[in-house]
Amino acid sequence: MKIIFLEYLKRLNKFTILKILIFIPLLIYLGDRSFIAYDEGFYALQAKWILNNNNWLAPSWWGEISFDRTIGIQALIAFSQKIFGSSKFSIYIPNIIASSITFFLTYKLHKEFFKKYCIVSPLILSTTFLWINYTHLATQDIIYSSLINLGIYSSVKSLKERKNKYFFFSSLWIGLAYMLKTYLTFIPLIAIIPLFLRGKFFEKKLFWLGLIIGFIPFALWSFKVIIIYGISTYSGLFEKLVQLSGKNNFTKPFYYYLWNIPLNIFPWSIFAIIGILNSLKSKSFIERYILFFYPLLNIVLLSLFSTKTQYYSLQILPLISLNIFKGFINTLSQKTLFNKLITYSNFFLIPSILLLITFYINSHYSKLIVSNNDKFLITSGSLLFSFGWFCIAYFKSIKKKIIFALIGPYLATSLLVQSGTFSDRSKDLREATEILIQSNYLGEIPVEVIKDDINSTVAHSKIIKIALLMPKIGNGINSLNDLKLNQFAWITNTKLEVYEKNNFKIITDSEVFSPWKLVKRNS
Repeated sequence: MKIIFLEYLKRLNKFTILKILIFIPLLIYLGDRSFIAYDEGFYALQAKWILNNNNWLAPSWWGEISFDRTIGIQALIAFSQKIFGSSKFSIYIPNIIASSITFFLTYKLHKEFFKKYCIVSPLILSTTFLWINYTHLATQDIIYSSLINLGIYSSVKSLKERKNKYFFFSSLWIGLAYMLKTYLTFIPLIAIIPLFLRGKFFEKKLFWLGLIIGFIPFALWSFKVIIIYGISTYSGLFEKLVQLSGKNNFTKPFYYYLWNIPLNIFPWSIFAIIGILNSLKSKSFIERYILFFYPLLNIVLLSLFSTKTQYYSLQILPLISLNIFKGFINTLSQKTLFNKLITYSNFFLIPSILLLITFYINSHYSKLIVSNNDKFLITSGSLLFSFGWFCIAYFKSIKKKIIFALIGPYLATSLLVQSGTFSDRSKDLREATEILIQSNYLGEIPVEVIKDDINSTVAHSKIIKIALLMPKIGNGINSLNDLKLNQFAWITNTKLEVYEKNNFKIITDSEVFSPWKLVKRNS
């Protein structure tokens, strides 16, 4: 028995650790980081105020309570920083964990449906632009997606094995997801209800127990908010729903996802379409529903909603990755004229076009303004990708074709991740801020912001990024008259001579911070 156990550990170490190591270059980036303003900066800044003010109940925005959303992702980011330290890397730990869980669930679903090459679907998922981009954004979308896919996997296992633990997890995700995305949770819930009905989930006690336990965090949070801040403040969550349901800046045509999803999973798009159509023909009801009807119903429901964004479709991307694998295998294994045409257009035409674009960018004919660093990344990524796809034609083995189909996108994506492309999105601003902090000893000094100066989208976006780069920030003040002696504040007013006459020193008015300037009140 002991020998068998030791042998099992050896196998576990050899293969499991190798599979984990494959994803590390895609998930872990330890270099310098900077943020985008929306929504990443919004959540990270609210998390910063949670720690500064020790208020884990009410989301705040420059000293004011803001209940247009729950405090789910902000609290997770703040909790991560409290445990792992205040480094920027710790902000992304919840996303890294959630993305890892989704890779594991995609692996398990692949095993349920296809048996062989289980690592392929998670690798395909990790090399799609949409997924890897949001994995390296401090938002709730990857976490939300991981909860939904926990529900999908548990539902599949419940139908197949009828074990109590799977019934419990098939409903637990609902309340937890609601804490993150509230009403948007109804879309995947409606889409998965046919599986609940087929498996008679509603007759299982553990299903209802999971549902109740999942809603406990949201129920407790809601109760405390209403008691302390009142029902009128709490009703901001409903106002947000009304706003997103009507026409707004994110209102898109009904067909938005029909072009946006294929674009965001390129170059796997054609295989996804082939795989989805093949899934409709599957003899297994579970496979047919999960890989065809569930994604389709999700897209239809999302399309009916006025607000449309690319990250709403993240929740079905693991299932699309399974369909990509299915379409890929079907294309390579069946020697029809159509499949040969698809093979040629994908593995020869796409890398050829990519190389021509790369050549143009690097030539003196190019009128595009591209930095040398970006040229290096584009060229390296293009060569790695093209090499892998060109090699596919020289192999007869399906296994080797799979390896070389993945190795190009994998190496190209790893290069982009490790270069900071997905993590250091405001590099110039970060570098200028680091110099500013060092030269003015701002490491331990809270820097204020004049709230009345946040009067445009540009000013709002820039101050979010600046505030996140500051070691310490205040809750905001209404005017410079509220600024104490020897304190610093960010302003946008252009009348510099007025401040200088009234003992306000202009610390910086560099263009990189525009429209903001840093001033200090002297004694």
